[in-house]
Amino acid sequence: MPDRALRILGLLLALWLPSGGALGWGEEGHRIAGAIAHKHLTPEARRQVFALLKDDRLADGQRSHRRTLGEIAYWADEIKDTPWGRSRGAWHFDDIPVCGEAQASQYCRKGACASAQLSRHLDILADARASPRRKNEALKWVVHLAGDVHQPLHAATHDDRGGNDVQVSFFGERDNPPYGTINLHAIWDVHMVRRLILDRGGEDAIVAPDIGEAQQAAWGHGSIAGWVRESHALAVAVVYPALPAAFSCTGRTAEVLQIDQSYYSRAAPVIESQLRKAGIRLARILNEVFSR
Repeated sequence: MPDRALRILGLLLALWLPSGGALGWGEEGHRIAGAIAHKHLTPEARRQVFALLKDDRLADGQRSHRRTLGEIAYWADEIKDTPWGRSRGAWHFDDIPVCGEAQASQYCRKGACASAQLSRHLDILADARASPRRKNEALKWVVHLAGDVHQPLHAATHDDRGGNDVQVSFFGERDNPPYGTINLHAIWDVHMVRRLILDRGGEDAIVAPDIGEAQQAAWGHGSIAGWVRESHALAVAVVYPALPAAFSCTGRTAEVLQIDQSYYSRAAPVIESQLRKAGIRLARILNEVFSR
C-alpha cells in the first residue's frame, strides 16, 4: 500500500478508534504538539534528538524507526497499561483542586506528578553521565509530559479525577467502547481534538502555519510551574464553568451533561492554542538543554 494511502488509513482509524483513561490529549494532540516542537528545534538540538532516536525501541523491544518528536510523543501512553507504565500513572498530571488552595506536597507527593517528572527528565537529558538508553527514555518522557501539562484537566480536578468522573454526551454520543462511556476528561483529551482536526482539514493545518518570532517569545517564556498554573486557570475559567450545568465549589453534578456546539465553540480555541503553546515551549526547553 502506498505511503499516502497508509497515512489516510491511519487518520481514519485514529478518528474511529475509542479512547479511555487519562491519556493527556490522546495520540493526535501529542503528535501535533511534538510536530510543532520539531519544526522549531535548533540544528544542534535536532542532531541530538536524531542521535537519541537512532536505536529507539517500542515497548516490546522492537525497533521503532521513529525519528521525530511527533512520532515519539505518544510513547508514554503506549506503555501505560504495562506494569511499569501503570506504576508511573501519576506522572501524567498535577491534580490541583479547582476550588480552594493546595500545596504541591499534597498533589505531587514524592515528585509523582507531571511537572516534577518533566523537570527531572530534563535533568537526565542534561546529565553528561547518563547513558544513551536512559537519555532516550528521558527524551520521550519530556516530549509527552510537555504536552500533558498543557491539557487543562491534567492540571486540575474537582474531586472528580480530572473530569474522569463527570459523564457527558458528546454531540449525542455516549458510548466509548471498550472503555464504557464518554466523560469530561475524554472529550478534552481526544474527542474535541479530533473534531478540531476535522474542522481544520487535518493535523497539518494546525502544525504548518508559521508562528512569528514575537508570538514564540511570548509563549516560550516562563517556567514549567507557570505553564501548569496557566492550564489550571483555563480549567477554572473555561472547562468547568462552561459546562451546561451550574458550577459549584460545594457540589458536583451526577447527571449526564450534554456537550454540544456551544461548549465546543468555547473549548476549541483553547485546545488549539494550548497545543501550539506546548510545541513552542517544548522546543524551547529542548533547545536549552541540548545547547549546554
